[in-house]
Amino acid sequence: MRSMESSRALLVDILAALFGLGSWMSVNGMYNELPILVQAAPEGWSLPSYLSIIIQMANIGPLLYYFSKRNCPGFVKDSYVIAVILFLGALAMFHMAFNYDQTSSVFGAPHSTSLMAGTFFIALVGCTSSVLFFPFIGRFPETYLVSLLVGEGLSGFIPSGIALIQGIGDKPECKNVTQPDGSVAVFPELHPPRFSTQTYFLVIFSLMVVSLISFLMLNNLPICVKERKKRLVIDRLRDSPNPNTNRLSDDEFEGGKKAVILTPYSYGAMLLLQGVISFLANGSLPSLQSYSCLPYGYEVYHLCVTLVHIANPIACFMAYFVPHKSIRAISSLSAVLAVFVSYVITLAVLSPTPPLADEFVGKALVVFCWIVCSGLIAYTKLSIAALFNDAGNKGLFWYGVSTQLGAALGAASMFVLINILNLFKSNDICAGA
Repeated sequence: MRSMESSRALLVDILAALFGLGSWMSVNGMYNELPILVQAAPEGWSLPSYLSIIIQMANIGPLLYYFSKRNCPGFVKDSYVIAVILFLGALAMFHMAFNYDQTSSVFGAPHSTSLMAGTFFIALVGCTSSVLFFPFIGRFPETYLVSLLVGEGLSGFIPSGIALIQGIGDKPECKNVTQPDGSVAVFPELHPPRFSTQTYFLVIFSLMVVSLISFLMLNNLPICVKERKKRLVIDRLRDSPNPNTNRLSDDEFEGGKKAVILTPYSYGAMLLLQGVISFLANGSLPSLQSYSCLPYGYEVYHLCVTLVHIANPIACFMAYFVPHKSIRAISSLSAVLAVFVSYVITLAVLSPTPPLADEFVGKALVVFCWIVCSGLIAYTKLSIAALFNDAGNKGLFWYGVSTQLGAALGAASMFVLINILNLFKSNDICAGA
């Protein structure tokens, strides 16, 4: 049975990775462009917190899916829903490419309404992917789960590489600008990057189209259908003699390690840990990153935003070589992660005057900490997903629910702290000029 489970088709591996690429491609692409967008957006440094809460509002997608599956079983076909949301995500990215800088007045203040509307629709893909993509790939042998997660990691890596090539432009210069009433005000003069935001978004749109095509192939090609049948055989052989026990596998793991058995306590603890990690990774930290990094300069912010997404797929690749189904190892990694997360949050709290803001060591340290946070988060999430994968589609479904619930709570709490309580402060780069 082990030989059956470990055998794999290269084409299915590639398609699974390209399918996973579309999960958070648009959202990550938009976040990678934030160092450029915040320079001109009326929201300034608080723009990430607005976008984070809007992304969590897109959780209406998985909620509608859940209630439709519960109340109208058989009416909603998962493959159709996946195809539709990938199409909507690509269409929304195409719209953002031409309208991202359009603003309108909301409650008497200008806001990036077009960017926010587009963000909502691209976020539908990511939010719904957490409860659809994992169960779908769960129909295949376990080996393809890592391929999906590598693709999900690449959904941040590839936009980061494009953003690094794009650059951020030279440091803004402060210029005197005459106002309509004759007064003179000082504003930063922005310098363009190597290519425009519109071009950047169009590249992301083309990658979303690739992901959509890959899913259609993964769902319909004969070789892919054959791989799904292998999983049906594996599940029959894994039929547990004790249905009241949350057993992950009756086989040995690759490398000769015995199967991990999740007790009800550890099952709940892993779901809670996944929720906490998502609270930080998908809710709190993206909202705070501008406050944590911008005091050290736009270049540092740009490096942090792009390099943290490169650390994600590297951590996923490590899963091929380092055992990742140990509850003890997951707990240890989470403890180390807590240390680095505490540091970057402390920098955000101390904004706009954190320690060593004008020193090279301070800039290097903040970039290093953000990279480590990203890598540890990605590896820990992968480890937890691997545990629940063997529990079947139900386990992966609740893994997705925990992910989205934690992310929603994180984004909501940061929105209140940043935009209502004003606990985090930004700095005017032309102050005193």
